[in-house]
Amino acid sequence: MVNIRGFKMSILVVFSLILQACVDMDILTTPDTDHYLKGADGFILSNCEGGTLSKNSSKTEIFWKKNNLPKGTTEFVCVDGKAYLPGQEPKR
Repeated sequence: MVNIRGFKMSILVVFSLILQACVDMDILTTPDTDHYLKGADGFILSNCEGGTLSKNSSKTEIFWKKNNLPKGTTEFVCVDGKAYLPGQEPKR
């Protein structure tokens, strides 16, 4: 006859150890929000395609160049997937 209570306890111990290992190895971390550019409102900036803009990132550099924005620009308006300086966006 199988000892069900002992089996359940063994499973619980194994899952507890796995979870503890994940925490110890820093697998379950939250993103470092200081890594991202933020707008005047304090929110993390997104490019006009839904991706985030990171500090010191080649993707962010490409975003500024592709959209003819001055390097370091954090205030822009997205229209049809393209970024414009406020007041310079195309009128609809």
